[in-house]
Amino acid sequence: MYAVKALQFLDKEDLKCAICLERMTEPKTLKCLHSYCCHCLETLMQTQGKLSCPKCGQHYQLTKGDLKKLTSNEMINHLLEYVKKTESEKPAQCSNCDNQPKYNCPECLLYLCAECIKQHKLIPALKDHPLYTLDENEEGSKDEHNKCPTHCNKELEFYCSTCKKSACDDCKHVLRCYQNKHNVIPMITAIDDFNHNANEVINTAQGIKNKLQGTLDSITNDRADFEYHLKLCRTAIEVKEKTLIKKIQEKSKILISDLENIYKEKKDDIDSQVKNIDTKLTKVNNVMASISTMMNRPQETETLESHKTTINTVRDEILGTDFDKSFPKKNITPTFIPSTHLDEVMNTECIGKITTVDGMYKVDQDDEAITVTKGQTFVVTVSSLSESDASKLSATLSNPSYEESATDVKYQGNGEYKITGRCNVEGDWQMKIIAGEVHIKGSPVNIKVESLGLVHTIGNISDYKEHRKENNVSGVVLDTDGCILVSSGSKDILKFNQSGSFVSKIQVPQDVEVHSMHLMGDGHMVYSDYLGKCVVMCDDKFKEIISFGKGILKYPEGLTVNKKTGVLYVADSEAHCVFKFNVDDGRLLGKIGSEGSEVGQMNQPVDVTLTKEGHMIIADFANNRIQMFDAHDKFMRILVGCGKEDGKVRGPCGVTMDMDENIIVSSNHKLQLFDKNGVFIKRIDHEDDGLSTPGGITVISNRPRRVAVANHEANNVKIFNY
Repeated sequence: MYAVKALQFLDKEDLKCAICLERMTEPKTLKCLHSYCCHCLETLMQTQGKLSCPKCGQHYQLTKGDLKKLTSNEMINHLLEYVKKTESEKPAQCSNCDNQPKYNCPECLLYLCAECIKQHKLIPALKDHPLYTLDENEEGSKDEHNKCPTHCNKELEFYCSTCKKSACDDCKHVLRCYQNKHNVIPMITAIDDFNHNANEVINTAQGIKNKLQGTLDSITNDRADFEYHLKLCRTAIEVKEKTLIKKIQEKSKILISDLENIYKEKKDDIDSQVKNIDTKLTKVNNVMASISTMMNRPQETETLESHKTTINTVRDEILGTDFDKSFPKKNITPTFIPSTHLDEVMNTECIGKITTVDGMYKVDQDDEAITVTKGQTFVVTVSSLSESDASKLSATLSNPSYEESATDVKYQGNGEYKITGRCNVEGDWQMKIIAGEVHIKGSPVNIKVESLGLVHTIGNISDYKEHRKENNVSGVVLDTDGCILVSSGSKDILKFNQSGSFVSKIQVPQDVEVHSMHLMGDGHMVYSDYLGKCVVMCDDKFKEIISFGKGILKYPEGLTVNKKTGVLYVADSEAHCVFKFNVDDGRLLGKIGSEGSEVGQMNQPVDVTLTKEGHMIIADFANNRIQMFDAHDKFMRILVGCGKEDGKVRGPCGVTMDMDENIIVSSNHKLQLFDKNGVFIKRIDHEDDGLSTPGGITVISNRPRRVAVANHEANNVKIFNY
């Protein structure tokens, strides 16, 4: 009777053991009146070596035999028996109506729904009857799965990823996973890990979806382009047809039929591809929708792994070579070629024929219109969906005067062609690229050929400055936005576009005298500071991050950074050597050269640059030469020797390499181009261009080939095509 009365105060969770989190079996009660499963207390005592109440922490000196002698909680036993019996006998319908029962009245022996229980409580004689809430599958709040069922719905704070159990702060010490040395982590970490994995699957699915959608868009565009050319062909055929006799009209119908057959073949192919992609998109969308409902539920890990397997399978199909192979690489574009010798072909080809181009060729977007300098070798890239070299391309270069130049077409593999050309006459040219008998997409390529030599002059640099106007221009560098940054021994950094127009003035926050600059790949910059006798690394606002060489450098000038090794090279004209620093922490790594005129020695080195192999090229100013050292600081050879004539240097102040690995050197009153072995190619400037002690130089464009020079003595900047 007391057990039945206790039902009105019963929470089903009170019948669960706080150790195993399951409904208690053979419950035993400690002196503190807290009850647990007998076998759970045995396990806890074996793992801990002693017994402490998991809820209140009270210690007990008990043996295994003592556990068996502990008092059994008869009230809990009666409740457990009653709950088991009540739930096993639960009917499908309420005792008073057809609704699902949610409560049991042990005194009335009735199973009642939520509506009928209200009427039950209204009757005075029945209102105090104890009630037992039956197990339900109602949807709780969205956070119910993160509540502890044992301790009054406290937040779950711990999760065992080994056995996939959760615990709140009150029951964490009794989670057997601790004793078994399982991987128990904070619940928030478990949720974050689960959500991270879920988001990875979603991101993978999104990538696949984007790939599929992109392919679908490409197919749609291809179909529109195909139908456009189809319309052009029909129009051309019809116009030609109207000028001919009935016999030719009959021949034209045959051509139309051929064209329709091509159309039908293309349409069937497209429909098949679209259907294939739609199937995969449906599968991906279903997985993404399912995962979205699983968020914050690490107990769904197995389901997530299943979804991950599904997505990885689709990804392998899409990103693997088999996916591309499942779509035919043969993309045909119909074209109509009219006959020019009707009398000869009246009974054969008649008005013309339908042909198709095997493979879809396209000029790369960046190469559809280009600018080069006269005599500059350039390359146009053509891509094709075909991975074989089955169909050759041909290309010709011509200008309005009908002067033609030879081109060289080479297949690179993977559906890519490189077409090399060169125009020796200034003006507007076109490169016509033909596949079979028709132009490919992007043909003809428009080519603007510019003249060589001086293009722009940026006037007196002091007119744009506020700080140390008396110091002349010393360095130039190409900014990330394609503009030219100019330094001149002050804290004013001037910015110009490639046409020579002033853009803005940047003032360095520190008190410095910037001589030379070098832009690093991460957006940071290093510059040599005459005032501080050091090199400074700064951010894109010129705020100092770290300095190099204070107390070591004497007169730092030109500098460069090896991006692969993280080594900073600084030419010091007063120390007569090139210093090396670790760009990450500023440590001195060593120096190259010593004062003197022998090979490998230096006398006022003013600039340094690097080859792709990491070899150093040094402007040895007072020795009137350009020297090369290998990546291990060992002298290799003198690249350019002393002399006034072209191909020689006197007082070289600037040295750099362009994209073709050619070396550009500014010296005394000239600007010269050498190959990477020091072989003279040409002089870039002319004697009347006004170069006077040119210093720092930087390549600002590869197409057209263009270089900017800090013209020190004249205090301006010269821009040349070469």
